[in-house]
Amino acid sequence: MAEDEQSLITDEHRALIGVPGEPSTVVVREADAKRMRDVLGDTDPRWADGTGMAPPYVIAFFGGRGGGGGRATPQLLPGAILTQQEWKFSRPFKIGEELKAVGQVFDIRERLGGRYGHSVLVTTSTDYYDADGQHVAASLLTITQFDPARAGRGGSE
Repeated sequence: MAEDEQSLITDEHRALIGVPGEPSTVVVREADAKRMRDVLGDTDPRWADGTGMAPPYVIAFFGGRGGGGGRATPQLLPGAILTQQEWKFSRPFKIGEELKAVGQVFDIRERLGGRYGHSVLVTTSTDYYDADGQHVAASLLTITQFDPARAGRGGSE
């Protein structure tokens, strides 16, 4: 079997799947919400300064917390690119509120071939809870890891 065809995913990596990390705290900051609105050119009055509400896409500012809540995302290859992001909301974000982020590795899989050659796809999920323990939002991120030195050698997409 050629080197590129051997799995990079070990039993240690598989053991991370579904294990929640320690909670971390994120704060919904007005300055972050304003920056995101300005970048996107969003003039929706629901998220305007002084309303106390943040646009839902401010969740992107939290960044998925690297697998969430202190759980490190396994890095199997040196290059990485965000290839999927999903959000789910139970209610709107409030400016100034502190949320607990709890994340986990949701899935790890490999892909042979394509633009990035042998790549590893790591999907993480992060759930956000308010001070009362109520679910506020969730994010699901897939990061495709690859070796830039080998990109383009994997054949067609």
